[in-house]
Amino acid sequence: MCGFLGEASRDLISKESFLQLLNLSIKRGPDQQGYWNDKNCQLGFNRLSIIDLSENGKQPLSSPSGKFIIIFNGEIYNYKEIQKKYNIADEDLRSSSDSEILAHLIERVTLEEFANELNGMFAISIYDIQNSLVHLIRDFAGIKPLFYGIHNHGIIFGSQFDQIFCHPQFSNKELRPEIMKEYFGLGYMQPPNTIFKNIFQVEPSQIVTWSIEQAKIESKTKYFSWNVNPKLDETSKEVVEQFESVFSKVIKNQLHADVPVATFFSGGIDSPLVAALCKQHNNDIQAYTIGVDDENHNESEAAQKMAAQIKIKQVIETIDETEILNCLELHFKGLCEPFGDYSSLPTYLITKKAKEFATVMLSGDGGDELFWGYPRFLKSLEHLYWFKWPLFLRKIAAPIFRKFKRNISVGVELFDNFEDWIIYKQTHFTKLDKLMSSTRFSAEMYEVYKFKGPANKQNALLYLKKNEFDAHMQRTLRKVDLMSMANSLEVRVPFLDKEVIEFSNTIIPKYGITHTTAKLVLRKLLNKFVSKELIDLPKKGFSIPIDVWLKNELKEDVIHCILNKPFYGSEFIDQGVLKEIVSDFYNDKFVDYWGIWHLYSWQKWAANYGLV
Repeated sequence: MCGFLGEASRDLISKESFLQLLNLSIKRGPDQQGYWNDKNCQLGFNRLSIIDLSENGKQPLSSPSGKFIIIFNGEIYNYKEIQKKYNIADEDLRSSSDSEILAHLIERVTLEEFANELNGMFAISIYDIQNSLVHLIRDFAGIKPLFYGIHNHGIIFGSQFDQIFCHPQFSNKELRPEIMKEYFGLGYMQPPNTIFKNIFQVEPSQIVTWSIEQAKIESKTKYFSWNVNPKLDETSKEVVEQFESVFSKVIKNQLHADVPVATFFSGGIDSPLVAALCKQHNNDIQAYTIGVDDENHNESEAAQKMAAQIKIKQVIETIDETEILNCLELHFKGLCEPFGDYSSLPTYLITKKAKEFATVMLSGDGGDELFWGYPRFLKSLEHLYWFKWPLFLRKIAAPIFRKFKRNISVGVELFDNFEDWIIYKQTHFTKLDKLMSSTRFSAEMYEVYKFKGPANKQNALLYLKKNEFDAHMQRTLRKVDLMSMANSLEVRVPFLDKEVIEFSNTIIPKYGITHTTAKLVLRKLLNKFVSKELIDLPKKGFSIPIDVWLKNELKEDVIHCILNKPFYGSEFIDQGVLKEIVSDFYNDKFVDYWGIWHLYSWQKWAANYGLV
C-alpha cells in the first residue's frame, strides 16, 4: 500500500512545496519515494513495498513508449492473468510488480477496458502526456481513497484529504454546511463530496478525466456495474458449494506478497472463514486475535477454540483500556480527514500491534454487507409494510400498536418514506436537526439512499445490501484505511473482491422471509471447518466503553475542545443548542454519546490542522 500526490496545472507549486505535501502521506509508504515532473504536471509517490521489494518497483512509472506516467496505490490480484491474456513478455518487464503490468496494459486497451480488466483494491492516476489528460480511477468497492481538488489553474489529486486542502490553492477554505451536517450525523464524508467546496472524492468504480488544456473535467464515467441477477436460492446447498469455489480462489490470489502475510481472526464468522481458507493455501499462515480485559467484549476465548479446530497458528494479544486511551492522540493524528466512528481508536491500536509481525493482513470486512449480516436488516423488513400506509394513518396507528407492546420504531410516523427512515436509523445524532436546523443533507446523499422498485421483502433486502455497500461500508473502509495506513500496514479485503461481489448478486435472499439466520451462506461454509456450537455463540463484538470514557477520562478534554475553543464552522450551527447538547449529556439528560464523539473528533481534527 502506498500514498501519492499529483498536480496538473498552468501554475505548478515549487518542487519543495510539493514534496512537503507528499510527505503528509509518508506513513502510507515509508520504503521508497519517487518524483516526476514536466511543465504541466508533477507526480510524487511514497511506496510501501509489497511485491518486488527492489528499486525496480519504484513509482512514478512510465509506460514502455513513454506516452503515459502512472502512479498507483493498492494491489491488483489478477495481474498475472492480465499479463498472460495480453502476451506481456517477462523480458519486457523492468520489475515483477503489479504496477509494471498496468504500465503495459494502458498502451494496449482503451481506458475503460483498462479499468474493467482490474480486480483488486486501487487508486490510480494516469497522465496521458500526448493528449494532456489526467485520468483518476478508483476501485469498484471504494477500498482505497482518492481525493481531488479543482481550482482556477488546474487540479490536485492524492491519497489523502489533507494533501488537497493543505495545498496553497485552498488557503481560503469554504465549508459546505450540508456535508458538515452529514459528517455530524454519519461520522464520515460520503463520496463524492467532502466538507470543502471544490474538493471531492473519486467515487467507487469511477473514472474522472481532467483536461489540462481546457482546465476542466472532461468526463466522469462508471466502469463497474452493480448487476443484480438473483438465481441461487440462499438456503440451497448449491449456493454454498459455488461460493466456496469462488472464495477459495479469491483468498489464494490475495495471499501473494513478498512480505509477511497474516489474517485477522475474531470470534465471529467472517474473519475465521477467511482464515480457514487461507490455511488451505498456506499451511504456515498465522491468525492474529485481539483480546480485551472486558468479558462482555472479549472474543479471544471463542477465537482460540475456532483456531484450534481450523488448526491454524494463532497469535493472541491482550490489550486493556489504559493502553487504548494512551494512544488517543496518536490515533487522532492519523485522521487526515474528519472521521467520527469511535471504533477507529481500537482499530489504530490493533493495526499498530499487527504491524509488528506482518506487513499485509487479510480482514473479514464486507461480509456483513454482502451476505445480510446486520440485525438491522430484519428490523427494516419488519417495518417495511408501515410505509405502504399514508403518513397520517401511521401517526394514528403506531401509538395504538405500541399500547399492545409492539416494538414499533418512532420513525414510522416521522418520515414520509422508507428510505428517509433508513437514513434516520444510520444517523447517530438525535439532536442534529436542532443543531443545524436550516441545513439539509446533500442531493447526492439522498440519491444513495433512494429505494427503487416494488416494496416487497426480497426487493427491500437487495436494496438494503446495495445501500450498505454504498454508504455504511464506506465508513468502515475509511476507518480501516486511515488507521492501518497510519501504521504502514496493508489490509486486504477478500469479501470485496470483484468475483465475490458478483457472486453475491446472484443470490436470492431469504433472510427475514423464510429464515432469520444472518449470513446463512457464510455460516454453512464455516461449518465445514468449525463446529456449529462455536459458530452459533452470541456475537460479543469488539468495542470500547466510549460512553463511560466520555463522561470520565475524556470529559475535561471534550468540554475544552467543544465549548472552550472556537467551534470550527460555528457560523452554520446553533451555538446555544451546542451548549445544551453537551450540558444535557453530562447531566444525564441526553445519552447520545455518538453525537458527542462526532463533535469531539471534529474539533480534534480541526485543531490538528490549525483550523481552530
